[in-house]
Amino acid sequence: MGFVSDVLSNENGIQWYYIIGLLIFLILFIIMVYRVVKIPKSKLTDYKESIFKNDNPAEKNKH
Repeated sequence: MGFVSDVLSNENGIQWYYIIGLLIFLILFIIMVYRVVKIPKSKLTDYKESIFKNDNPAEKNKH
């Protein structure tokens, strides 16, 4: 990384790429956290119960 840092340190305005990258990451992270928090409790219960539905291996072999 020393070579890359030396080459990029001579470029003007390179800090904007770091700032933009960090902003994109933060925006996407906030959107994902918001969507996870806003999932209705009934939907989460359906997800939880779906793990145990059709878990019988004998039924899988019939099809």
